[in-house]
Amino acid sequence: MTLHQLRTTTLAGAGLTAAALLLAACGGGTTSTAAVDSAPVAPAASGAAAAASSVDYAGTLREPASTARPAATGKKVVIISAGQASISSSVPVAAAKEAAEAAGWKADVYDVQLNPANAPGLVRQAIASGADGIILQAVDCPGVKGPLQEAKAKGIQVVGIYSFDCNDPLFKGNDPALFSGQINYGAGSEDIGAFTKKYGADQAKAVIAATGGKAKVIFFNSPSVTVLSYTGQGFKDELAKCSGCKIVADVEFAGSELGPNLQQKATSALLQHPEANVVKSPYTSATLLGIAPAVVQSGRASKLYLMGGEGFAPELDLLRAGQGVNAVNIAPSDWTGWAAVDTMNSLFTGKPVADSGLGWQLVDKDHNLTASGPFVPAVDFKAIYKKAWGA
Repeated sequence: MTLHQLRTTTLAGAGLTAAALLLAACGGGTTSTAAVDSAPVAPAASGAAAAASSVDYAGTLREPASTARPAATGKKVVIISAGQASISSSVPVAAAKEAAEAAGWKADVYDVQLNPANAPGLVRQAIASGADGIILQAVDCPGVKGPLQEAKAKGIQVVGIYSFDCNDPLFKGNDPALFSGQINYGAGSEDIGAFTKKYGADQAKAVIAATGGKAKVIFFNSPSVTVLSYTGQGFKDELAKCSGCKIVADVEFAGSELGPNLQQKATSALLQHPEANVVKSPYTSATLLGIAPAVVQSGRASKLYLMGGEGFAPELDLLRAGQGVNAVNIAPSDWTGWAAVDTMNSLFTGKPVADSGLGWQLVDKDHNLTASGPFVPAVDFKAIYKKAWGA
């Protein structure tokens, strides 16, 4: 499949990813191109071997805890999706619904439709529906603070998927937490912000290794989005440890710029920085709808290492086809949906939240890339959860 075809078919769906991600902050041309060799020039620096050894291709995904934790009975949960038109929402939301039903619960999905103004009303609708639990997908606490206070007063449990609580440091306030609990990412990951930074840090390690410690990075991000602020800072902090590396351009963009506007920004940055050998994309839709097309059309794809985003199937297709993507770092969102339901069950039953086993997996053309379609983790997390729940 060509870059043009991918961009056309994903514009209505995956292209909305940024809008869905922007709920976490609540507050180009389509010329068809032939496949190109998108591998960067082999590193020659003396520190290349050391840098390469720090890249964790084994990943950090583990089996979820197998401890028996029978599913609560007679429960109803409402999953509030940032926007079902977006693959970043529809995949984890569908997984959460599947998991809730596997646990024997009634599960409804409410759609914010990529409009943050809809979120408070939907939380109140969930309360009125008699929900025992609410799962917020890419909807941060500050945007629905009032309704969450009402939910807490009624004893309704609240869990987030890619959502941040009202007491997160990035919100710079003193508000108390309103989420009932959070997914357990394992020992040492209680600070979700710090844990999220590690995701970006691992991306930076791959970039440093690929360039032999001489990365000159054009860095794209939407820092007003909570999760992207954390992943981006993690990348920058790790890159700063490399004496021969630097960010040569820091390009900010809004979700509304996906498409021609973002592609023009990327094209301009590439023209202004011929010394760049790395391009960092913050998420899949930005890769598809602006950054990768600009890289390919620049004629410099063979000299640029593009670190992509979440690695949904369309981005993996670009990687396989040599269409300007060199690597992605995948945190399985379907697994995250199941982990959110497991977290909710622990809250219902008054038990400690079990380790989800979640982490991420670096994928490039030589490591962990499936022949086609989406990434499939080696762990059968669904079977483990079902057994733990007695489902």
